Amino acid sequence: MSDEHDPWEGAARKDPYGSGRIDGFEGLDGNEGDWLTPVPVRGSPLPAFRPSLSLQRTRFTIDLHDASTATVDVDHLSGRASLYRDDRHVQSSDMPVRFPLGPDRIEVAASRYGMQRIHLIRADGSQRRLDPAPGTPEHWRAQLSRRHPGVGRGLAVGAVIVLTINLILLAPQLLELVTHLPLWADRFAPFASPIDLPAGVNIALTLTAGLAGIERALTFRHHRLLDVEADGIEA
Repeated sequence: MSDEHDPWEGAARKDPYGSGRIDGFEGLDGNEGDWLTPVPVRGSPLPAFRPSLSLQRTRFTIDLHDASTATVDVDHLSGRASLYRDDRHVQSSDMPVRFPLGPDRIEVAASRYGMQRIHLIRADGSQRRLDPAPGTPEHWRAQLSRRHPGVGRGLAVGAVIVLTINLILLAPQLLELVTHLPLWADRFAPFASPIDLPAGVNIALTLTAGLAGIERALTFRHHRLLDVEADGIEA
């Protein structure tokens, strides 16, 4: 299930190499000290992927028409993506970003739960999602679905059920909380939620929503209504 949206709307990026704007992106003031991890040096080799950093980083690859290989290394903590071609660094940028590849481009957008978009867009308008690199959480999840289709479907369905239940139980309580804020309560009558759960239950629901959001991100699923709670946790 998906809901098309433009992850680049209102977004900007940093260009550590001063290469200017790409497809309407405006550069931001800053320097390499702003990053939580160092910006790779142009032309530097692609480092080995360490599964121990899977909660922080991920990586995707694709073979291009000219027989070269494009690799995108994503650092979720810094919000930065780095493009490598034939295992040599080309460019780094804040996400969301469009990396130019001649007439083609790679579009990269992510949330703290995982990737929202990682696609090669060809000049003719066709597109293909990049493949998760071995050792990444997305690669592990894809392998699970291939080897155990029933388990993969069960996890996907379970995530939908969890988020639906959370939406039904938590949305009225959140609405009540918001309508009791002075900005609303001074002008309108506050909403009284018919559901009032203990704090411990609400915390458990929030945690399960986070896990469900991770599951859906690893399988590139997103819906504006269904995933609204996971998006809210991220915000």
